[in-house]
Amino acid sequence: MTNPKTALSGRLTDMDLRLLRVFREIVRAGGLAPAEVALNISRSTISTHLSDLEARLGMQLCLRSRGRADFKLTPEGEALFEAINELDGHLEAFKSQVNAIQSSLTGLLRVVLPDDVLEIPQLDLPATIARLKATAPQLELDVQLAAPQELELEILAGRADIGINPLHSRRPGLDYRPLFQHQSLLYRGRHHSLADTPDVSEELLTQQELAAPSHAVFSGAAHLYRLFPKKSTANHMAARLAMILSGQFVGFLPEYLAGRYVDRGELVALCPERFRYRIQNAATFKRSAGEHPAVQLFLESLFD
Repeated sequence: MTNPKTALSGRLTDMDLRLLRVFREIVRAGGLAPAEVALNISRSTISTHLSDLEARLGMQLCLRSRGRADFKLTPEGEALFEAINELDGHLEAFKSQVNAIQSSLTGLLRVVLPDDVLEIPQLDLPATIARLKATAPQLELDVQLAAPQELELEILAGRADIGINPLHSRRPGLDYRPLFQHQSLLYRGRHHSLADTPDVSEELLTQQELAAPSHAVFSGAAHLYRLFPKKSTANHMAARLAMILSGQFVGFLPEYLAGRYVDRGELVALCPERFRYRIQNAATFKRSAGEHPAVQLFLESLFD
């Protein structure tokens, strides 16, 4: 292999940067196979690029495996990924400075939000947008909806500038500003078979099919989800709500979202003293974008 002391001596080429970007997406996706979607190239091509980068640097970056679960970086790979994140941060800071020179509050701000954003009592999205546009009338907005895991990936991939989502874990390269908490309970629909059982035991309850997120759940709630061996999944909250309202599933929902359906008798909380968990919500953005004027203005506009 190439001597690592001279592997990147001299000027970085476009090919070097391309190989580094491929490696970055492999790590973010969690393996070669999952990275096919993000990179839109075949796994064999990804593997070739990774081998080329390892040869260029003179070091092994990751342990090859067919499955996502066994994908693992070497210490050198972890150090390189951190260095790439720092490089991304410098590039984003440079772009932010250039944008600020042109005009601090023009251009495009891309915001990604959960699909139940209008139901969250601690947020008033219409008022936030009104305050934002009153301060920066020339600022264009692109507002998208996404599931929590999708939301963070959109920001990491550079397709969004800031989002609001449950704080499940902290990803490298992202900053999180805590906003508010919400509590989730376990619910059934009005026509679920458990409606005819006045005193539901935990054993009977956990035999029911659970409407679960297709993404990883908050670590503080994982022990509750593991109690249900039978699950169907959906990536968005609205879809899981529909599944529960169908009477065929039980599932966890935020109290703020379930409230109106509980009042109408369409949803009933199950063993709320046992099946409950609390989640911290946060504004999420790239660390390098934390000082961008438009991002700061959005954060300021969230609340009066």
